[in-house]
Amino acid sequence: MRRTAAALAVLAVLAAGCEVRRERPPVGLAFLRVEGVARATQQSALSPVAWAPDGRRFAFGARDGVWVQRVDGDAAVRLAPGQVVTAVAWAPMAQALAYVDRGELWVVRADGSGRRRVPLPGPVTAMAWAPVGDRLAAVVRARGPGQRVELWWTSAAGNILRHVLWTPPRPVAGLGWFPDALYLFVPLEGDGGSAEWWKVRIAYPDVRLLQRRDPPAREVALAPGGAWVAFVAAADRGDQVFVVRPDGSGLRAVSAPAPRIAGLAWAHAGDKLAYAVLADEANAEVFVTTPAGPTRRLLTYRLEFPDPAAALALAWAPGDGYLAYGTNTGALAGPVWLARFARD
Repeated sequence: MRRTAAALAVLAVLAAGCEVRRERPPVGLAFLRVEGVARATQQSALSPVAWAPDGRRFAFGARDGVWVQRVDGDAAVRLAPGQVVTAVAWAPMAQALAYVDRGELWVVRADGSGRRRVPLPGPVTAMAWAPVGDRLAAVVRARGPGQRVELWWTSAAGNILRHVLWTPPRPVAGLGWFPDALYLFVPLEGDGGSAEWWKVRIAYPDVRLLQRRDPPAREVALAPGGAWVAFVAAADRGDQVFVVRPDGSGLRAVSAPAPRIAGLAWAHAGDKLAYAVLADEANAEVFVTTPAGPTRRLLTYRLEFPDPAAALALAWAPGDGYLAYGTNTGALAGPVWLARFARD
């Protein structure tokens, strides 16, 4: 019986197109050392970076499609055509990518085959893969009176498409999954940021308000393990990064006040959080912290395309080998840079 169960488990993994890998342990903050910084892309990226599960490749959207770049310096390869690709997501533990091109949601295999459009009732404003990559959730601005917001999810194979039975009362300011892959983390927009955070079950109506923020948080990010929520909010002397448990307990500041903070990015193990402090229109500093502190400055970055509204997009590679960053936020294009970390 045990042999049969094990064989069935292996067949299920193979059928789902998943990879079985041994993860490298994360690098502790005390041992995080920048070994080098280099420009990783020749062309400008429009979307934030999406890392492959192996941590050796990343994908990004541009004005001519989806591109995949290796960290070893080989030229980028166009994976799929497109016109204005503003978001890309690489499925965890699966060889599939999702991307948003002019508001339409597409899914393609990592080798470029099997490209398909997911038929949704309006433009997609956010998307997120479930923790094992078997489901993909999307925020849709439904066409019609009032521009109603809807939540949908689809299977990785595309043979299932379901409407989540809850209508957000306001636009959604991001999207995430809780580790059990049954609940979505849904921040809702307020005046100037995210005002409410909800926990929403995908299968039937089970909706819980986690907390409200006043003043609203400009960025909100759920840690991969679901233990913490990070957000940026106005403080007495400027912006600060805070973390809090999903139930509202354990609130604490994990950064010093700064004129402007952007680009929250959790490491894949949920033990580290990177963010950017934008001192002016041309200079930024990247810091990394933990839910319990302390905080360290990693590097200083000078924007190549100064803009008063410029921000940085940050993305950790699995295994903490690299941190990608740049002005490729989905609204502003720019090259992707990589900070490479040493393992002592």
